[in-house]
Amino acid sequence: MMLGAATHFAQGWPVSELSKNQALNFNLLRDSLYWSETETVKGQIDLTTANAKKLDQVCASGTKIIMTQHFKNPLYDGGNYVYSAAGRQAFAKYIRALADHYGSCIAAFEIGNEINGGGGTGLSYPSGYDLEDSYVAMLKDIKSAMGGTHSDISILGGSTNMIGTGFLEGLFGAGMLNYVDGVAVHPYQGYAAGMDFELKKLRAAMSAHGGGSKEIWIPEWAHDHADQNLSAGQAIMSATMMAEQGVKGATWYALLEESWFPNLGLYNGSSLKKQGKALKAVATHLLPHGNPVRLDLGDPGLFAYRFGTGATVVWGTPRTISVSGASAAYDMLGNPLTNKSSLQVSDDPVMFVGGSISNVGSSSTLADTLLQFGTGEWRYFARNAAGDMNELHWVNNWYDGVYRSDWDAVVYLGPYRAIPARDGNDPMRVLWQWKSDEAVSVTVTACFTKEANGDGIDVAINRNGSAVATGFLSSGEKQFSANIDLAAGDRVMISAGPNQTWGGDKFQMRARIYRKGSAGAVPCPEIWSAL
Repeated sequence: MMLGAATHFAQGWPVSELSKNQALNFNLLRDSLYWSETETVKGQIDLTTANAKKLDQVCASGTKIIMTQHFKNPLYDGGNYVYSAAGRQAFAKYIRALADHYGSCIAAFEIGNEINGGGGTGLSYPSGYDLEDSYVAMLKDIKSAMGGTHSDISILGGSTNMIGTGFLEGLFGAGMLNYVDGVAVHPYQGYAAGMDFELKKLRAAMSAHGGGSKEIWIPEWAHDHADQNLSAGQAIMSATMMAEQGVKGATWYALLEESWFPNLGLYNGSSLKKQGKALKAVATHLLPHGNPVRLDLGDPGLFAYRFGTGATVVWGTPRTISVSGASAAYDMLGNPLTNKSSLQVSDDPVMFVGGSISNVGSSSTLADTLLQFGTGEWRYFARNAAGDMNELHWVNNWYDGVYRSDWDAVVYLGPYRAIPARDGNDPMRVLWQWKSDEAVSVTVTACFTKEANGDGIDVAINRNGSAVATGFLSSGEKQFSANIDLAAGDRVMISAGPNQTWGGDKFQMRARIYRKGSAGAVPCPEIWSAL
């Protein structure tokens, strides 16, 4: 997988900032060159503008570019997204001119930017012009204009805010995959958990429309946390999952800190932030060995990925693992570890070069709702007032995919956030279930976080449907815990439902199941203001 960062040379950044991208050992960046800037007279494309020359310098450095192209120009279709045959063909001619000028320096053209909405970039056409058909017609014109040339440049359709598989399925149905080399998505998620699962769902949708072999690119992604340690760890996890799922190229948004996105930059001025150090470690120590595969080590709480035959990254439930034959080992910031044979596993990934895991160790944490989301270790349900349960099913939405209920469309469950339904008179709870394969005494601890909306949520921890602990959360964060003696086959259930009134009940939750006597506080998921 190619790895890089998003830059804004087309929006005024000096090209000297390119050196920061290179210092991270990145081989890719994402930028743009506005059509309206280069074609100010119909039919005349000028690639000698100041911003065009910046990209010449990028190309001269050997860095490849994902070039995002907005198909708007005041000369065509009133400056709106082009929809007429003349407007579409003019844009297609522009794409061909860029390809001819920059050549193989361009890794891919991203046609549009978050066209499913978000930031005012959603597609909009005049009455009588179908959204899917009009967009696909433009992609067809681009393919025709390229004329079979520049096979090393990927044409990417369907740029979406989040992994918008539900939106993309409409484009797939309109024939988009016949005219593109790949699909672009922007998976902005608080946590990496479930990213591989959701990319698999995207790939399945592509396959259902005859395009399973098409590429997936990620021109924007980030984990928005003020805690740089958290962002750093999540960046390594998500980059690893992307590469494992065959993503062709990914660029973090953005290279530099911006006032309107204060947590996302890899650099703050000249200072390299921790997420920048983490992705430099990925680019330096992992990706040069090839794309990874997840190792099956017989422990569902251990996540180990082998990059080719040369390097391994590990995270998971806390334990110590033994490594044989490693030539080097690093923490998640790329700092060398003096002990290469005994590594501490946690939410913070560790890496080693050469060698292999000789002993996976053991963890007193038996299960984790966040780390194991979508892996099959947990099942997800809606539960009504009578105690009946409806297993949730995956739904591809306009922006992302989540688990939903056949009983009530309000019920929502993702990797770390959820919404119950109805009110206290007819509650519809959202529920996580884990099944023990042994007789064991455990401590179940869950941290719930919630904004100050609505009248709160009722929380319960159950054994086989019978409450062991209950509680209430109106806002903020709170740890709930219960000791339970389990027989083999017993089920632990963690759930939340409405208090009395309907509305304002969305929450975040992470739970762990510990062997009794080893429990600690669970790291609380951050409160997010939007789903």
